[in-house]
Amino acid sequence: MTHMKIIKSGLIGARVVRAREANIQLFQIRAIFNQHRDALVNRILTDLGTYMEFKFRVQPSRNELIEIAQKIDQLKSKDVDLEYYQPLLKELKRKDEIKIKNDYFFLEIDESIRMNLTTHLHFAA
Repeated sequence: MTHMKIIKSGLIGARVVRAREANIQLFQIRAIFNQHRDALVNRILTDLGTYMEFKFRVQPSRNELIEIAQKIDQLKSKDVDLEYYQPLLKELKRKDEIKIKNDYFFLEIDESIRMNLTTHLHFAA
């Protein structure tokens, strides 16, 4: 990546990476990914129960929802795990402009949920 890159997000709009040095570019890209992921987390948290039912086929209790919501919200205090975003980074190396796909962000968020699911969740049949 040697010149200006544009990253388009349906949640936070278009962002520009202007740095020329690779490490600084990666820092800027990570910051953009953080913003997008945080916006997605906020959206999920507005109706976590429905999201859990749809994505995991579970109906957590109110207390479990509160616990899981806190864990997901904690993602916003950490940088994205770039392992989940390698395909986006590769695409950004090849192109000057990309549109962020939520799939990679859901992988990270869903993994966080999975790690925090308790053994006493009631699984829907």
